[in-house]
Amino acid sequence: MKRLTSWRNSSRKTAILFLGIAAFSVIVLVWMGLRLVRQDRALEAQRLEDKREAAADRIAAALEKILQEEERTLADPQESDFVPAGKDRILVFADPAVIRVRPKNALLYYPVMPPGNEASPLLFTEAERAEFQEQNYPRAVNVLRSLAGSKDAAVRVGARLRMARNLRKAGQPAEALKIYQQLAGDPDSEVTVSGVASDLVARRARCVLLEEMARGEELRQEALNLHADLTNGRWRLDRASYVYYSEEAEGWVGGKLEPEAAKRALAEAVGWLWQNLEANVRSAESSSGRRSLRFDRTSVAVLWRITGGGMMAIVAGPEFQKGRWFEPIIEDPGFAGVHVAIHDAEGGLVYGNEPQPETPPSSRPSFATGLPWDISVVNADLAADRSEFIQRRRLMMAGLGMLALLVIAASALIGRAVSRELAAARLQSDFVSAVSHEFRTPLTSMRQFTEMLVEDEDLPAEKRHAFYRAQERATRRLSRLVESLLDFGRMEAGARPYRLQELDAGSLVRTVVEEFRLETDSNDVAIECSVPANGPLVNGDREALAQALWNLLDNAVRYSGDRADVRVEVEGGNPVVIRVRDRGVGIPPSERERIFLKFVRGSGAKVHGVKGTGIGLAMVKHIVDAHGGKVIVESELGQGSTFTIRLPAGG
Repeated sequence: MKRLTSWRNSSRKTAILFLGIAAFSVIVLVWMGLRLVRQDRALEAQRLEDKREAAADRIAAALEKILQEEERTLADPQESDFVPAGKDRILVFADPAVIRVRPKNALLYYPVMPPGNEASPLLFTEAERAEFQEQNYPRAVNVLRSLAGSKDAAVRVGARLRMARNLRKAGQPAEALKIYQQLAGDPDSEVTVSGVASDLVARRARCVLLEEMARGEELRQEALNLHADLTNGRWRLDRASYVYYSEEAEGWVGGKLEPEAAKRALAEAVGWLWQNLEANVRSAESSSGRRSLRFDRTSVAVLWRITGGGMMAIVAGPEFQKGRWFEPIIEDPGFAGVHVAIHDAEGGLVYGNEPQPETPPSSRPSFATGLPWDISVVNADLAADRSEFIQRRRLMMAGLGMLALLVIAASALIGRAVSRELAAARLQSDFVSAVSHEFRTPLTSMRQFTEMLVEDEDLPAEKRHAFYRAQERATRRLSRLVESLLDFGRMEAGARPYRLQELDAGSLVRTVVEEFRLETDSNDVAIECSVPANGPLVNGDREALAQALWNLLDNAVRYSGDRADVRVEVEGGNPVVIRVRDRGVGIPPSERERIFLKFVRGSGAKVHGVKGTGIGLAMVKHIVDAHGGKVIVESELGQGSTFTIRLPAGG
């Protein structure tokens, strides 16, 4: 035993040492792998960054070249040389008194109005006295009719507008409508009234008159046409006038009529130019600049040049920027591997998309490039860019993984082998201890009864016979234990012969139960036997099957506690069923397979102090398997167990 314990301790130390070395080897491999992966990822990140940085520099340089070409236009302030390259690109000319744009009607409204050319109001004094003081509308019309034929366009237009107004007041709306219609298409539309083009005043008055006459469809069509001309920049208006006339047109139409956002943004950009650069123009300071502005979520690029004589600027809307500046550069195949986002000074997106990059973008802010935008570049297809690195890391990790798996597998196999040997040693130690106890019990009984027989020769015959019977039982028990051990050894060696013959299973079970009752000879053991009178028949080895049934009965009694209540049943059919049921401690589900292994004893044996060798159920399984049968256990903790032997029917 000391040698066994010493060997067990030595094996455990060896296993622990080996596992420690294996664990250290795996840790070193993992550490090396992680370090290599980190280095490779750093190299990958650097190459991806280099790609983004190079693309950002090239894009910035290309945009700078395009803007320089645009600014060459500003170096020659000849309006006639300007050719519009897109519908939302305009050229702005400003001097201290006036602001002009090309194309002519490109703006919705202007930051400053040109001087008007309307007739002197003194010419209409007599007509206005008749209209407003005397309320003599026919007389006012007669006075104005003579002025309406004037050779001066301003006088002629002013008279006709006033005449239409008086006709409306005099209850002649149809005549007033005709005059308004004539003024709306008058070639003298350059004449202004209170700073507003005369034909716009006439068209607005016509809409008012149509509304008074309840001519809804004509009013709606007239208002739509009026708003369309406002949107197309037909008249030079300031912002307040544009908003006023637009809102009136919308009211007559009965809905919102929004112009294109780009047109509104262009007008706002020209207003910004006038407000922010007027002082420089007037002071004859020379400067130039670039800005990207945002108005109502629409980005506009402004390039300007200021000289002592005035200002010249290019204002480009989003469509022009996209189609003429950004797309020719960024959609070049050379930039296929990156996504580009261009933002204005307020952070609004001018071109591209707002990607969610997995890597930090490469940025070129406007203050560093001199461009009016901030440029941001990210990798377009990280999977493609990383494919080379990923493949290399996969090969590297595969190699390290194989080494680690080999170490782990070898460690596991050795650890499993050592564990099995330790478990086998423990089971063998327990087996030796159990067998020693099993031998000690009958030997002690035999020794005690022998000593009593030797010491007292005058024992009564009845007591002497009782002692002899006890010695006989102990001898049979010892003999059975020895035979069991020998049979188990032969079974393990594959040398146990089985002499198969046709047997009556019922008769065999009755015989074994009777012999077991005689050997136990205890009032605490109650064995109920339910066996058919004849049959059933099986082909088997009588001694082997008897030994298997004896082992099941012995276990049932051992694990039944103070009062053994065992039931044995035999059922015919195919297969033939032999069932041993007890009401003992039961077997946990986790142990129902292991209890049929050699030297294995259930946890109930330790808890309840049940002695045994641990080979009984292993012998039962070996014998039943050799007969082509099957042994099954059903159990419930605290309620007992049922062992069922199924054997092929004979005959």
